[in-house]
Amino acid sequence: MNKGQKMTQTRVFRFDPAVDKEPRYETYPAPFEGRTVLDVLKYIYENHDSTLSFRLGCAGAGQARCGACAVLVNGTPALSCKKLAEEGMTIEPHPGFEAIKDLALDFDREKERVTETTIRVKITVNPEKCDGCRDCVLICPVKVYEVQKSGGRGVAVPVDIGSCCGLTCNQCAMFCKNSAIKIEAIT
Repeated sequence: MNKGQKMTQTRVFRFDPAVDKEPRYETYPAPFEGRTVLDVLKYIYENHDSTLSFRLGCAGAGQARCGACAVLVNGTPALSCKKLAEEGMTIEPHPGFEAIKDLALDFDREKERVTETTIRVKITVNPEKCDGCRDCVLICPVKVYEVQKSGGRGVAVPVDIGSCCGLTCNQCAMFCKNSAIKIEAIT
């Protein structure tokens, strides 16, 4: 079946509000080396449990403006289509939005921050370059930015760094026409 592929036990958040009273975690064996978190979720769906719900959207295709696959991997926000899978990982819904079912999020329903995430990125916005165009606000799938007045003009400000999917996303920096945003990993 999976000859030569290194397998790991992957813990996945499960909750179907139509059936479950409380969330739970299910553990599934899945190959992980050289795969993304999204590949692992697809493997679980195709080989173990076709009731698992998650979003995929662009599936990592180039610089597509997506973000529907935002999740937590071992407590850190990431886009599942770009984050490399890890041995023994836990996958949970991104904490900034209500889960419809399992890992599928309702991006129209933000929720109170209850889950603490470890900040693993440093976001720098150069106020001299930022013209307050709001592109970063519009493109960020997890609503990290807002535009605030500074010196009589608008400037993008990161207001929820803990939700940032960091270098697995980086769409705010890629699409900033003035190159005003820089995201760096904190190690």
